[in-house]
Amino acid sequence: MITSKSELIESLKDVRAVEVTARKGYEEDAITFKNFEITNTVAKIKLDEDVHIKILDQLIAMLEKKY
Repeated sequence: MITSKSELIESLKDVRAVEVTARKGYEEDAITFKNFEITNTVAKIKLDEDVHIKILDQLIAMLEKKY
């Protein structure tokens, strides 16, 4: 259970780390496979991961902003 702002930030950073690792895996998969349908699908998933990472970066930045 998340009970503080700092715990929320750390949890978001953990989720971001998972997303970055997943994106790296998809990049490796795109190199491994030669079938266009597979590589095309993997590329779309990688782009989704990029969006997730950007959203997490923005959330973390908003929460870390000092007023």
